[in-house]
Amino acid sequence: MRRSISMLVGITMAVGARANCDFSAVGARTQQVMAATNVTDGGIVIGTPRGILYKQYYGTYSDESVVAVASATKMLSGVRIMQLVDRGAIDLDTPVSTYLPEFTGTKGTMTMREMFSHTAGYGDDEDDPILAAPITLAAAVAHIACCIDQPYPPPGAYFAYGGISMQVGGEVAQVRSNEDWQAGWIAHVGAPLGITTIDWQGLGATQNYRIAGGAEASLPDYARVLAMLAGDGVGNGYRILSPQAVATLNHLQTGNAALGYSPPAADGGTAYGIGAWLEPTLFTDPNTPVISSIGKFGFTPWVDFGYGYFGALMIEQRTETLPTVGAKTHDALLDISSIVRAQLDPSCPLQETYDEIFRDGAEGLP
Repeated sequence: MRRSISMLVGITMAVGARANCDFSAVGARTQQVMAATNVTDGGIVIGTPRGILYKQYYGTYSDESVVAVASATKMLSGVRIMQLVDRGAIDLDTPVSTYLPEFTGTKGTMTMREMFSHTAGYGDDEDDPILAAPITLAAAVAHIACCIDQPYPPPGAYFAYGGISMQVGGEVAQVRSNEDWQAGWIAHVGAPLGITTIDWQGLGATQNYRIAGGAEASLPDYARVLAMLAGDGVGNGYRILSPQAVATLNHLQTGNAALGYSPPAADGGTAYGIGAWLEPTLFTDPNTPVISSIGKFGFTPWVDFGYGYFGALMIEQRTETLPTVGAKTHDALLDISSIVRAQLDPSCPLQETYDEIFRDGAEGLP
């Protein structure tokens, strides 16, 4: 979700008066958004590929706290898709009918690039019952193939934010890797990064993994994914993604697609990569993008490739509507970005180190 940059109420002047590496205003802004979204538990982390610059919890949250991240799942799923692209298991521009023959006609022409950039012809469907049906992912996608029409045909013509096309992409990943989606992500992304809490059970026990919105995570574990992306695909001594895969994930993939549907808090935006929004107000050079993946309940991760840092705001607000929470956490992202950019310096000390991330010999995909 994207909105215009909000005013930094009571923070901008304070930032200008502080020396470099003072991130206390980040904590103040986090507490503001917690109050605005009526939650008492929260967390914030700011880091670089080498470690954590600032981390703070509020209320009962700690490193052990695990929350449903809702649409912040999309970035996690995009990482796995691009890993399979790196391995040659998936081609971004091959019609889905090549992988799943049950998709025929116009549906069969969808590509993975389109399915993971919301331009595949589906959209405005994240409440569709098939995404929560108590069946397997394969069975859900078989139903999509036979029985759910595309409201925004043909593929490539419209940007329409949603979940069904990514559900199909997840089944392609299962078929092409010959692995269960969740087990594959854990084995080839989570385990190499030292992650123990990320799975696709955030909305309840299921085998119909909600590829676009069903994950759960602790703040430190999600941060390890962000550190890997900020580190050009390397994390914990392993190359998870090639630099080319990271560049695909964080660059515009929607082409000239017209706006079909964008969530209310996105202000009609269509700037999207693979599983992640682009934040065009935060960069002017396409080679230094900023990506985000804001969740319905408030979990808000981002990576600033130009400034070489990442951030994640952790709250879980399930009683307010998506536009309300998404708008408030997105405004906080923009404000915190301004704070961090003003304070960030190569000499800033780390609260926690990722010394192993750039270990010599970090080559090869796990």
